[in-house]
Amino acid sequence: MSVSKKQHVVDTATSLFSQHGFHPVGVDWIIEASGVARMTMYRNFNGKEDLVKTVLTQRSSHLIEQLKTRMDEKPSLEEKIISIFDWRGQWFCSTSFAGCLFGRAVGEYPEHSDIREIALDYKHKLHALVEHELARHHTPDTANTLATYIMMLLDGATVNAQAFSKSHFAGDACDAALMLLRFNMGKQIR
Repeated sequence: MSVSKKQHVVDTATSLFSQHGFHPVGVDWIIEASGVARMTMYRNFNGKEDLVKTVLTQRSSHLIEQLKTRMDEKPSLEEKIISIFDWRGQWFCSTSFAGCLFGRAVGEYPEHSDIREIALDYKHKLHALVEHELARHHTPDTANTLATYIMMLLDGATVNAQAFSKSHFAGDACDAALMLLRFNMGKQIR
């Protein structure tokens, strides 16, 4: 399988897993949707779980890099925080939005620590990225706590956007995050 064909399988699986979940989507569905032969599929992936791990690992790397680039372009902390929620809001408006793939992985694979760990690693990396920016303006403990609150706002906005098919939840969560930042500027939370 050429690299582009292998990537096509990963992209197809990412789309199917996002729209329908991990467990409902079988290998046959992925093979049919991607147009590859079964033998070719198994030559590149040791099975569906291997493909799930590849999808999550690749998606994590892409999203973290994308957000890091966006945040690096902004000069102030508030602008960096706004860029996080704008990034999320753009996703909510896209035709591919069907909720958080990583949250779905944690929910569907609680007994599979390797898949769960990849999903949780993404969450930790996202938290660390936000915390790093906050630590430039707050004590380490406060930066950690504020990053946790921002992650909760992002997750809540994502769940609400999926449940109600509305994108405004990203802006609402952003407003709450900015209020938290302004209220706690120069203060130690814990």
